[in-house]
Amino acid sequence: MCSMQRTNTIKQTAAACYAERYAECHDLLKRIAKRLDEHKRHQSDEPANWGYSGDLGHVSQELAYVLAALGDRSAVDAKGLDY
Repeated sequence: MCSMQRTNTIKQTAAACYAERYAECHDLLKRIAKRLDEHKRHQSDEPANWGYSGDLGHVSQELAYVLAALGDRSAVDAKGLDY
């Protein structure tokens, strides 16, 4: 597995490390989509519960930071977030 620390026993190319991390990010995005759908189903059971909206406010802020880290500041700028 690719790590931030270098070791003498494992040599890995930048391209191989990138491929591992890309696959990990893709997996995380699929898992996020699944959990978002589950969250929506729970919210539909309690439509008056503001907690679900609060959850998504936090999640959308975090996702805006992720998007900015990938070179697109539009969401953090639109939300007025510091980045």
